[in-house]
Amino acid sequence: MALFRRQSRNQQNAAWGQDVRGVLMSTPPDRIRPQLRLMISRPGPHLGALGMAWPIGGRGDIVAVACVKGPDGSAVTVEAPMVQHWGMAAEDLWLQAATNLRHEGYGGQPMQTQDGSTLHTLLGQGWPGSAQLFRLGEAIGDPLPNGALVSLPTDNCVMALPITTTRTLGMVSFILGVAQSLTRDQQPLSSGMYWWHEGILEELEVRIESPERAQVSGSARFGRVMQALPR
Repeated sequence: MALFRRQSRNQQNAAWGQDVRGVLMSTPPDRIRPQLRLMISRPGPHLGALGMAWPIGGRGDIVAVACVKGPDGSAVTVEAPMVQHWGMAAEDLWLQAATNLRHEGYGGQPMQTQDGSTLHTLLGQGWPGSAQLFRLGEAIGDPLPNGALVSLPTDNCVMALPITTTRTLGMVSFILGVAQSLTRDQQPLSSGMYWWHEGILEELEVRIESPERAQVSGSARFGRVMQALPR
């Protein structure tokens, strides 16, 4: 069972008690529901064999993880036996955790790009900002009819550029450059470029031709939406 946040074991125990799993299993579901959250993580043994995690993006280098937010802001991975004990279906867990992200604050200044679009950089304030991906349109105030180009450089950041015309795709090199500047020497959450559309995250194939130009391709679904865009 993964316990996120950089805290000492004594700090974790003070917030949750010695038996974290036992506390969560004995807590009534109506008290658990408001504390459910989603976060984005790299896959690995730290999530545990029973952790409720869903691959996203297609390549499998990142996963969505269901968590319970603790009284100190730490997060414990939800495990399958907990969900069964609470009488929740996996779909119910996901929807409740995603909905609760509305209560999490975030900051970041929109940036106007050369093609007239707006690059949104959302930074978490108490909960990892990358989780705002799961309510992206609501978070940036845009219904995103054509989706958005998305980068996830760190667990506390999601970058999104709404796609308005075919010229928006020309901003891929710029977005990746900004993302790299945010990670500096640390390992990025993901180095990929994604397309977020109607609640689905798809990884894009990007071929950088120059600092100002890149070729972008994706699924047949991506191609159909792009073909219908104004030039």
